[in-house]
Amino acid sequence: MLTTQARVAMRNRKPVKLVGDLYHIIDIKRVNGTSRMIATIKKIGLAEGKYKPIDVDIEYLERA
Repeated sequence: MLTTQARVAMRNRKPVKLVGDLYHIIDIKRVNGTSRMIATIKKIGLAEGKYKPIDVDIEYLERA
């Protein structure tokens, strides 16, 4: 996923897909010294409270 697509998805609360599951992007940050971007995502589902946010590379995310 492109960085601009990820920012729009975060701003509009659109879900993104990672390994078949849907997630919301909570935050996007840049890795120091590189051009890589890391997104903090949280799983969408019935038991959202039990899932903790995780950090993933934006390149692994897809639009849902």
